[in-house]
Amino acid sequence: MKKIAHRDRLKIYGDLLAVLQAESKEEKIVLTRVQVHINVPFDRLKTYISELCDLGLIEDQTSCKLTDKGRQFLVEYEQVLDFMKRMGIAYR
Repeated sequence: MKKIAHRDRLKIYGDLLAVLQAESKEEKIVLTRVQVHINVPFDRLKTYISELCDLGLIEDQTSCKLTDKGRQFLVEYEQVLDFMKRMGIAYR
């Protein structure tokens, strides 16, 4: 079995928001598909979604649509990852 490196909460939030943004182009967001993409257990996925909702990064727990703040987080998160890559700093 392939071992997955430990990810911190920031990485999981970034991955989750990126998947939610990609899935928002579909008619309905299917949480099990999101779960498979970010590779977390369903109960933890629900916790992360609740936390993102509390932070104002997604609209609500049922639609999982990104807010303006969530889209801005994703843009800046990707800029930080790009900067780290250019500096030769590995971030799982």
